[in-house]
Amino acid sequence: MTEKSRPFVEQRRQNILAILEQRGRANVTDLAERLGTSALTIRRDLTALEERGEVERRYGEAVLVAGASSRTEAPASPYEQQKEAIAQAAAELVEDNELLFINTSSTALELIAHIQATGVTVVTNSALAQGLPIPPEGMILVTGGEVRAPRGVLSGEFALANVRSVSATTCFVGCAGISTVTGITSNTQQEATVNSLMVERSDRMILLADSSKLGIAAGFTYASLDRVALLITDTGATDEDVEILKEAGIHEVLRVG
Repeated sequence: MTEKSRPFVEQRRQNILAILEQRGRANVTDLAERLGTSALTIRRDLTALEERGEVERRYGEAVLVAGASSRTEAPASPYEQQKEAIAQAAAELVEDNELLFINTSSTALELIAHIQATGVTVVTNSALAQGLPIPPEGMILVTGGEVRAPRGVLSGEFALANVRSVSATTCFVGCAGISTVTGITSNTQQEATVNSLMVERSDRMILLADSSKLGIAAGFTYASLDRVALLITDTGATDEDVEILKEAGIHEVLRVG
C-alpha cells in the first residue's frame, strides 16, 4: 500500500463496517459492487478487518464482531453541521442573475436558503423545492416529472425534456458517493440520468459532498471526476484525500467546517 492510498483504503474499510452495521452480513460480491472495487480488494480488506478483530467470515459472508463498529455514528449519519457549512460556502459563489441547476441532494438544496445574490434562477428536479425560500428577486423552477418517494425526486422523460431546454451557468449537485474508480455516483439510475444531463447542460459543475462520501461508489455513475470544477467538502477530508482526488481529475477542492 502506498502512503497516498492509505486514507482511501481505511475509508473503504470503515465503509465495509458501516454496511455490516446496517445489513448485518454481506458477501464479497455485494461489497465489491456497493463500493465499486474488485472482489480481490474486498477480500484483502476483510482479511485486514478480521485480523483487527472487527469482522468474522462465515460460509462465504462477512459479519460484524460484537462490539465492533464503524467510526461514524451510523452509516446514514446526516453530517448536519458539515452540510450546513458546505451549503453556505457554495452560496457565496453564486453571482447576480445566474441560472443554476440544483439536484435533489439535501446539501445542494440547502444552499438555496443562503443565496444572497440577486436575480438568481434555480432549476431543480426536487419536488420539495416548493417549500424553500426564493432567492432575492429570483425564482425557483421545478422540472416536473415522475415523483419518487420519499425524497421527492423528479425524473423521467418529462423532467429530462425540461432540463434539455435550459443552459445553466453552474450546476450545484450532490452525490451518493465519490470513487476514483467509477466517478461521481447516484443511488438510482433515474437520478443519475437527470444529474448527468444537468452537468452536460452547465458551464461548470460544483460538487457538494461531505467527507463520508469519499471512497463510496453507489450504483450509477453520472459524471467523471475531471468534470468537477470544484468539490466543496468538510475538514474530515485529509490532505492525502485531496491529493488523491486531484490526481484522479477533480480540479479544485475546498474544505470547510
